[in-house]
Amino acid sequence: MAEYYIRDADSDEARGPYNETKIADLIEAGRASGQTLYYDETQDDWFPLSDLSELSDVLNPQQKRIQLRAKSDSRKVVRISEDTRPPITVDEMLAAAEGNSEETKHLKAKAIRRDKAASLSLPALGVIFALSALMHVYGSWDTITVLREEFQWAKLGANPMLILGCVDLFLMLCCFLSVTDIFPVIRVRAMLGLGYFTYFYWSWGEYPQSIAAAVASLAMYVCTVTLNLYLMIAFSVLGILGMGFLATSLFL
Repeated sequence: MAEYYIRDADSDEARGPYNETKIADLIEAGRASGQTLYYDETQDDWFPLSDLSELSDVLNPQQKRIQLRAKSDSRKVVRISEDTRPPITVDEMLAAAEGNSEETKHLKAKAIRRDKAASLSLPALGVIFALSALMHVYGSWDTITVLREEFQWAKLGANPMLILGCVDLFLMLCCFLSVTDIFPVIRVRAMLGLGYFTYFYWSWGEYPQSIAAAVASLAMYVCTVTLNLYLMIAFSVLGILGMGFLATSLFL
């Protein structure tokens, strides 16, 4: 059930938040009317209670009113007594909406952390793919020389690692250009690395490289699915270190 802040048309002091049932009680008690204003968060403005269709039975005397609440006078007294709280001013309500009040500061801090995580993912992925492209392209440099000098394009189909290096170069450019629509492709690339390359290095007895490939591929995937700042930092570092280790091992 939605909740609203309300205030008199000639006052800047808001009360609430109240749900429709509570507002109906206030109307029946004469403490609110159809001219009383309520705050609509979706339109960021004040409107009269008469615009709320949920209160039409209470505000329109031509319609049948629900009288069940009137059977318990004691309950109505208890509800009205809740209005003894200090009224909320418009400035306090706006501060709460902007996340500057004591009750909403944690929500604003959470949103800031999510924004930082989102801004970190693409640069981190760009560095990971840059290292991966360097590794695969440098490892296929002989094939590149043949393609450049002799135009024997059939050699390209016989060297899947060079093709993967070109794909990683493309993904790197997309990440540095902030193209988030590429995330599904990155997840497929991450699953390929986690499955094929982990097994490839493991089958050759290169266990450190196998672990590094698994960590780097898992980091690629996590960086596309999480907005938790601490997870993003951790897996960004792990992904760069893992792919950096693989690239370094090629030169050693």
